[in-house]
Amino acid sequence: MWTSVSGAAAQAQSVDTVANNLANADTLAFKKDAPAFKEYLATLEREHAPGDIPKGPVKDADFYPLDGKDQAFVVTEGTYTNFRAGTLRVTQNPLDVALDGPGFIEVSTPAGPRFTRQGSLKLGADGRLVTAEGNPVLAEAAGGIAGAQAGVAPPAGQAADVARFINLKDMGTHFTINSVGEIYAGNELVAKMNVVEFKDLNKLRKVGAAMFENKDATNLKIADRTQVRQGVVETSNVNPIEEMTNLIKANRLFEHDLKAMKTYGELLQKEATDIGKL
Repeated sequence: MWTSVSGAAAQAQSVDTVANNLANADTLAFKKDAPAFKEYLATLEREHAPGDIPKGPVKDADFYPLDGKDQAFVVTEGTYTNFRAGTLRVTQNPLDVALDGPGFIEVSTPAGPRFTRQGSLKLGADGRLVTAEGNPVLAEAAGGIAGAQAGVAPPAGQAADVARFINLKDMGTHFTINSVGEIYAGNELVAKMNVVEFKDLNKLRKVGAAMFENKDATNLKIADRTQVRQGVVETSNVNPIEEMTNLIKANRLFEHDLKAMKTYGELLQKEATDIGKL
């Protein structure tokens, strides 16, 4: 019974995960999630000591004592993120960028630095280069907008990042961004976006809005395999057909587990009624 219950719970989480992937099929730079499960075997946690010789009459159960070692069921481990790159879509917008490689753009948020591959950038009201959600893009080195922010109290968590905000105010509308993330207004180098890579992508944690948090400073490394492409954006890596197939599969497995639970319930009912009359 518990095997069926655990299987149904696992498939229910799988359905929720796939549904969330499908809902973000059109979200720029979205990375799909997949459920992670493992099988629990009680026999691996039980001692395998030699059995005692029974005293008195010997029963069949004495030859093969289970002591709960036959228990096995599914354990839900959570989800993991698939960091496979999405396809590139041309927009011709000079502030749109896509990352060709495993890198991420560092941005500033009230909760601290975050990392994203969503390169649909724009100019904020004060001339800052920001993401679609309004989070300032950070430069590799301090400078630029730091002086323009004098006397302005930044939001909590962003005070240390102000010196790396990128200021494009009064620099026109024609910008060039090269393959290493350097932003030019005409022939003038304004700033270089901070593009980073990670030693272990599994240490990143999703925080919403296609952003990730990295709590291990030693996980950062120099972005030597990533190139910045101007005028294009990265789309979601969700394949709707594949996800629909996974959704149908998860729903069918969920139904099979429910049928197994119903069957066990009917057997228990017969045990309590029919067998009790004998």
